[in-house]
Amino acid sequence: MTLRLDLIPHADVVPEGGYSSTGGLRALRTPASRRGVLRGMALSALTLGTLSLTWGDRKAHAETGPGGLEGWDRNDCKDAYPQGYEEDKDTGGQFRTAAGACFGGEFRSSEYCANGWHRSGTFGAEVYATVSSSCSGKNAWKWRTPDGRVYRCSDGNLTVTKNGTTNTYFTICRALVR
Repeated sequence: MTLRLDLIPHADVVPEGGYSSTGGLRALRTPASRRGVLRGMALSALTLGTLSLTWGDRKAHAETGPGGLEGWDRNDCKDAYPQGYEEDKDTGGQFRTAAGACFGGEFRSSEYCANGWHRSGTFGAEVYATVSSSCSGKNAWKWRTPDGRVYRCSDGNLTVTKNGTTNTYFTICRALVR
């Protein structure tokens, strides 16, 4: 069936025999116009479509970072820590005074991050390397703090050679996601 615009009646033309009132809109002070009804339908569809995006339990999927690093796109690491964990405060960096978000590592700081993931490479006397062994083979996971912010906790190692002595530390990069 083809829609023909010439068959749609005009709003200001009364059909032969007049209108028969259903009484459904009698409580309105002004009668509804076609534009008003269409606007209401469009807003309802937009609201329903937007609301449907929040329904259901979205499955977690691994996000991929620089160099093919995989990390959890959810707020836990239940595979590695089934009972959860108590977040540790950062030992340095811009979130040192913020609520704890990451767990483990000898040091936790935003200073170990590059583009939201743990640094990799040599910088002066420091060598950074990423690891994927602490969270079921993933390098990072996301964590939501009580203030609603979401952080990525990305695992790595920092190796420092000083005065002929080399030490390697397990470090956590804490980066703000949103």
